Amino acid sequence: MKTQLSILLISLNLLSCNSTGKNSQSEQNKVFTITKITKSGFEKVGNSYKYNFTGEAQNNSVNIYDDVYTTLEVQLELENGSIITERDYDSGLMTGFGDIEKVWKPNETRKIDDHGGLDSDFIPAHYKEYKVKKVVTIFDFDTKDIINHTNNTFTDTIDVTKQWNTL
Repeated sequence: MKTQLSILLISLNLLSCNSTGKNSQSEQNKVFTITKITKSGFEKVGNSYKYNFTGEAQNNSVNIYDDVYTTLEVQLELENGSIITERDYDSGLMTGFGDIEKVWKPNETRKIDDHGGLDSDFIPAHYKEYKVKKVVTIFDFDTKDIINHTNNTFTDTIDVTKQWNTL
């Protein structure tokens, strides 16, 4: 009886977690969001592709971030469910420098461009041969908040599957 009660309580807890709309809640509570895309696309560089982005992001929090270092990476989800991340295609070259913003205030929108756009690392051209289900760009906002003595990384994503498929 004790085991059945434990299983019932665990099951109810798990169901309640799923029914709260965790994904939609996290979407609504993103600290930083990409609000405008000025330039977004892949370009062929030798035997690789590179993704370049210029746009704007907003600080949706109540915090002032003294430093925000924004980088991006491209992630490919294959039709078989495998996920290819930057770790899988890391070229080892000095690429993908980020954008640095100082004193980013609450509800403030800033241009993200790193003097010509944020670039991904080089993605091998043969990845185009894989059957891809979805391609996303993941933006990492590494923050330093002096007032609250915290360092956090917040993320936002944009779907670039159509751009990848048209290469």
